[in-house]
Amino acid sequence: MLSIGTRGSDVTRLQKHLKAAGFNPGGVDGVFGSRTKAAVLSFQRAKGLSADGVVGPNTSQRLFGSRDSKYWDGKSDFSSAPVNPGGGGNTPAKVQRFINTAVAQTGKPYVFGAEGPRAFDCSGLINYALRQAGVNDSRTTAAGYQARFAGSRVSRENLKPGDLLFIWYPNSRGIPRGTASHIEIYLGNGRSMGTDNPSEGARAEPVDWSAVVNASRVPQLYR
Repeated sequence: MLSIGTRGSDVTRLQKHLKAAGFNPGGVDGVFGSRTKAAVLSFQRAKGLSADGVVGPNTSQRLFGSRDSKYWDGKSDFSSAPVNPGGGGNTPAKVQRFINTAVAQTGKPYVFGAEGPRAFDCSGLINYALRQAGVNDSRTTAAGYQARFAGSRVSRENLKPGDLLFIWYPNSRGIPRGTASHIEIYLGNGRSMGTDNPSEGARAEPVDWSAVVNASRVPQLYR
């Protein structure tokens, strides 16, 4: 169960999903405090659940779409081991420039629709870093990039740094499960770079594998 005092990646996921669903848990910091409990209570009342401020199987089903205990057992399920981080060779120059440009934006604020260089949203950061790496593709949304690069999908086992991760979180924009509501850049070693939270801005963090829909490689970075 997730309740007051619980810490870790399960709480980080909980806070992101609550925020995406319109229930403000305060900061996304991985700490289940009074603000997070208040958001859980509000969510439970809104969904007709027993309002106890504790996340168990019933609340998990409504919030995450699953009763699986990995969502609420308080144990980290983020990958801590490398997932083919180097692809067995040197990273191409364009790919490295793409990664370096994105990482250099760390700390810049999240603003919906922003394309940089002072602020970004998730797809705006991708567009900016791609252009700096010499890929002059048009700006689109996370779902747009998912469709654009559908022909160059890669499995989790074959991920390389610089690949795009397409992520779905519950949202108020009507984006259905399976279609990306968020996009990040895979950095290797189970970490990614992106931005989706006004309180944190652009940053690198552990990948929430449970929310990853699929991943793709950008062919233009390898030409």
